[in-house]
Amino acid sequence: MKLRTKIPSFPTDAKWINGHINNEKLIGEKPVLVYFWSVSCSLCGGAYNYIRQWKAKYGETFHLVGIHMPRSKEDLQEKRIHEAIQKGRMEDSIYLDHELIVTKQFQNRIVPSFYLFDKKGLLRHIQSGETGMMMLEKRLLLLMKENK
Repeated sequence: MKLRTKIPSFPTDAKWINGHINNEKLIGEKPVLVYFWSVSCSLCGGAYNYIRQWKAKYGETFHLVGIHMPRSKEDLQEKRIHEAIQKGRMEDSIYLDHELIVTKQFQNRIVPSFYLFDKKGLLRHIQSGETGMMMLEKRLLLLMKENK
């Protein structure tokens, strides 16, 4: 996915945890952070700890959408996914991408990965891996300032 690309639409008939979200709700008011994670990813929980801290610090100044991207057949077990969500205290909308539809739209291959969109829904930053979370936060802050 290239910078300045519009955020792809999320399938409406898909399985969501913590509530369904669509582009009409996402675009227009504040930045959107889309993060890809997997229940089998040992680094994903640590990366999400940063996001949880940002939500506590910045409140509702940005949208957050999680995409669960399975890496193996074991990752498709919804009980494991629900346990990971509960353990990680993930309260945002999470799309279960068992068919890899959204993963392919984003051209994503790595977890954790982060896609930061501005309030117009244009991609402004991509980051993969659990390092560089301070850089991601700085980019998020810049986009939040654009909203004022």
